[in-house]
Amino acid sequence: MAKDLMQMLAADIVLGDGGMFLEANWRGYDVPEIIGTNPQALQQIHRDFHNAGSQVLQALTWFTSSAELEARYGWQDRVEEINRTAIEAAKAASGGSAPVGGCLVSTKTGSRAGAEIFDPANPASRARAQAEWEEQIAILIQSGADFLIPETFFRLDEVRVCLESCKKTNLPTMVLMGIGSEKTTEDGATAAECARVLAAEGADIVGTVCIGDPEQMLPTALDMRAEVDIPIACQPKGFPQRPDTEEVGYAASRFMESVPPGGMADFARKARAEGLNYIGGCCATGPAHIRAMAQALASKG
Repeated sequence: MAKDLMQMLAADIVLGDGGMFLEANWRGYDVPEIIGTNPQALQQIHRDFHNAGSQVLQALTWFTSSAELEARYGWQDRVEEINRTAIEAAKAASGGSAPVGGCLVSTKTGSRAGAEIFDPANPASRARAQAEWEEQIAILIQSGADFLIPETFFRLDEVRVCLESCKKTNLPTMVLMGIGSEKTTEDGATAAECARVLAAEGADIVGTVCIGDPEQMLPTALDMRAEVDIPIACQPKGFPQRPDTEEVGYAASRFMESVPPGGMADFARKARAEGLNYIGGCCATGPAHIRAMAQALASKG
């Protein structure tokens, strides 16, 4: 049986996993297509992270809402199967011992044409986006997700709608904002404001994800740490956020200068010293990075 995430956070800093999306790309698989075509390969990626030291696994339920699956592959009728398979693959990778988070993404994050729903200028879009998330949330819960993760949201107004849907359940919710060195969301909220608002509206954990390397991301997470007393998470990329990253594309970013495992170990030590509670990685952080972070945390040095 999986451990309780909130109890784990109360006891010590928790190490999550790395960049599942890019790790799958680098091994030759499209996301989320891998879930429906090669779930054993997906399970192996989760297992590699768990064996490296990840105490928590995040299911690869990116772009697995009904609208996204239909826009990408014509798979609208497979939404239940795809989300269930993603949760089951993550659970099987640890033998059911590690808590598994079900990820929910912005209806604008990387969305294919026809899948974008939330429009801040259109109040009616709120209900449509919420219905999409709630359909997915119900499946994630039925499939055994231990907590929910609205992640890489670039707007506070949108993530508040997603959080509202998450809080209709009894599962803990970790909200991860896509805020890096630029320090504000697309709708002008600071990291501190995001933490304050989201904590007040029921988020159990708040933090930052992607958008930069540890040097770019840690200060933003610390702005959140200073604002609220709930657990704070930080999951940086394994390479800096630079204009040329977008030019070459994420799949080609493995050939760019990246943060070495030792750099992620240094981040783990700094994060613990600064009072962060949940750390991990995002794009370009692989099992080697997680292993270095686990060793750094185990040393207590």
